[in-house]
Amino acid sequence: MPVKAFPFDQLEEKVENIFEAVMIAAKRARQINDEQMIQVRTVMEGEDAPEDENVKINREDILDLEKLPKPVTTALNELLDGQLDFEYIEKDSKK
Repeated sequence: MPVKAFPFDQLEEKVENIFEAVMIAAKRARQINDEQMIQVRTVMEGEDAPEDENVKINREDILDLEKLPKPVTTALNELLDGQLDFEYIEKDSKK
């Protein structure tokens, strides 16, 4: 299976620097991973998975976990597509 290169030049257009982009994507990837694990546990217990527009998991995907979308890839694509909202929090310099 060929590996697709990630367009980091497009990522630099979305944020001020790559470090910030990595931090934003990492936080979102953790959220996506948590959502996936909740759905996996729910499906494994025999219940219907909760409806979530970001994560779709069915029983066949659980049997082969490599079919699940990778949280980091999903988060980076959301960042590139402008689907993530983030803001810079300025530190109070009056100490």
